Amino acid sequence: MSQPVALSAGLGAAALGCAFLAPGTSPEARAPRALRGASQAPQGAALSSAASSTVAATSSALPLVGAGLLGAGAAARRSARQARRARARCVRLAESRSTQLQKLVHLGGSPEEKALVVNLDSNFYGSFAEIGAGQEVSRTFLQAGAAAGTVARSISAYDMKMSDLDYGKAARYVTRERVQQMLDKEYDVVEKNLRSTKGESARFFSFASTLAAKAYMSDRECEGWVGLKYQAECGAAPSTVILHIRMSQPTAQQQGEAIGVLGTNLIYNCYSMSDPYLITSFLLDGMSLSDQTTGGGRIEVDFIDFSGPAFPKESVDARLLAFRMVQLRIANGVLMEPSSDGYKMVVPNNALYKRPVIVERSRFKPCTSMHTEVIETAARRLKEEQTEGKDPMKILNVQIDDITAPVAKEVIPQRMQNMRKLASDEDLGGTLSLDDFGAMVGDRLSEEEVHTIFNQLSGGAGEASVDALLNLTSDERSILATDFLQRFEMLETLKYPVLVSNIQRTHQLVRYLSRYTNQNVIIAVGGGGYSLKRALFNPESYANSEGGMLAAFGSLFQNGKTRIFTYPSVDDEGNVNPASVPSDDEQKLYEYLESKGYIQPLTSAYLSAEARDPQTNQAFTMGAAEVGELIQKDASNSDWEKFVPAGVASTCISHRWFDRLTSGKTLSKDAYKVLNDL
Repeated sequence: MSQPVALSAGLGAAALGCAFLAPGTSPEARAPRALRGASQAPQGAALSSAASSTVAATSSALPLVGAGLLGAGAAARRSARQARRARARCVRLAESRSTQLQKLVHLGGSPEEKALVVNLDSNFYGSFAEIGAGQEVSRTFLQAGAAAGTVARSISAYDMKMSDLDYGKAARYVTRERVQQMLDKEYDVVEKNLRSTKGESARFFSFASTLAAKAYMSDRECEGWVGLKYQAECGAAPSTVILHIRMSQPTAQQQGEAIGVLGTNLIYNCYSMSDPYLITSFLLDGMSLSDQTTGGGRIEVDFIDFSGPAFPKESVDARLLAFRMVQLRIANGVLMEPSSDGYKMVVPNNALYKRPVIVERSRFKPCTSMHTEVIETAARRLKEEQTEGKDPMKILNVQIDDITAPVAKEVIPQRMQNMRKLASDEDLGGTLSLDDFGAMVGDRLSEEEVHTIFNQLSGGAGEASVDALLNLTSDERSILATDFLQRFEMLETLKYPVLVSNIQRTHQLVRYLSRYTNQNVIIAVGGGGYSLKRALFNPESYANSEGGMLAAFGSLFQNGKTRIFTYPSVDDEGNVNPASVPSDDEQKLYEYLESKGYIQPLTSAYLSAEARDPQTNQAFTMGAAEVGELIQKDASNSDWEKFVPAGVASTCISHRWFDRLTSGKTLSKDAYKVLNDL
């Protein structure tokens, strides 16, 4: 059996070689706990003795951060006080999310290695039902060895009548409802027929997939549903994880192979741990990630749902899951809609099918009255020309590139490996000191910023949890997660659908949306200090795009159903003026696109009555950047509140972003990059 692939050598030279030196600290004490002595990764989930031997033999291929770097001498010089603290931290670690990461000893390994770990535990037993793209998941478990310990049966009802016979009638076969039918039926078959022989110590499961894979002489959208219904503990009621995926590999064989990896990861992750954020984070472990934002040549998971006793309602925040999926490139975009129970993920194939779309892009720092006015004015303009069909979906595309910028595909496995190494370091014991954190950062940040970040991670205490550093919690100590959630909370007051994405350019966003709808796609821009030149007509921003700005605009408008609606500006006196247009060479391009109807200025006739009236339109004179500057200049002056929608002001004031802005201690781009890299 091959050894696991080592995805990363650690946190990098800067993290290992440049320790942060606290004033008055001796050279010995300056070495953080992460660099003192060697650690051995725990062996993971409870296995049979044979499985434990397998894990022990292979886990050595995953060295921990700084293991053995300073030798046994430094470890021998630990004080009794430090040893007592380490024991106390081990107790706390047992209750933390990050401790579950220790169980992923085969992170970076092959699907067969992960399947073997599961197969060797004869108490985890179940059924595989796969329709479309072959039976690659069950094949992986059957070929890994010791399959009799896990596989009760493998079935594939390709014929619709046979499928109906097994699972009941269905109007459509590649749907969530169908995969749920398959999961329920297969689980019930195992439970009813094998419980008496397997006993109460057995944990049963059913794995199911129904997929529309690449077909002969067809260019259909390749997508599908994958699910796992399983007992997380002996005697427990079953829990369920359901995914919607999109496949963009060029052949059915490649799609099948990718499904084999994804399905094996899902089973292995759920077998090994119960934290929904960690299960999600490692779904694509060992898979190729395309650098194309359109997802070419890869699998995307754009929807995930956890239910059952293993995932209590309070343990799953769909917003935080969406952030994690985008951060780790599991999806390029996650669409969320408001519900009576908060914002929930929706499948874009279903939500956008044959539906016009109006989308407004911003970081929403903060959300302003101008944002709502722009998108509603665009909707009034589109409604005038559209007399039939579905109402347009108005989407706010929250850009989070300032929190977690898109990175090269090679960086993601390294980040995931770093997560596990930090979580597995027994010397850290689930917590970090200021010295530990400073050593990881090295000289990438100033001493002041290191202190500022650590103070937030620790909540002002002397130690910070690894959970907080890895953004595995939603409390205010997790900086990246909290920054995202607080930004999202402002949008929640508006009740619009929200697209969370790492898509940077407008033409890439249109390409993404056009996968799911054949109707109009309207990009609504303008208002406040918005600059067409800066946002759309800046050649430098297209420097890394093939073909540059001209190719980008060609891609943007190639389907003939995409337009840009530009909102006018409102000056301090309340006068409504046309949006400023680019100058120099870009002016000619703008004039051409406007003459062809690709760019359409929104006239005063479509503005709200409040925005047209100089007596009432002051709220629309500023955009997000200007309001942010007003807050930073004098937060005690509440004038800024009149530029934001009702309910947003109180939400802003309660946020850490607001505190940073008013205190002048906003985090730098480098700080966010460091936090992402760790």
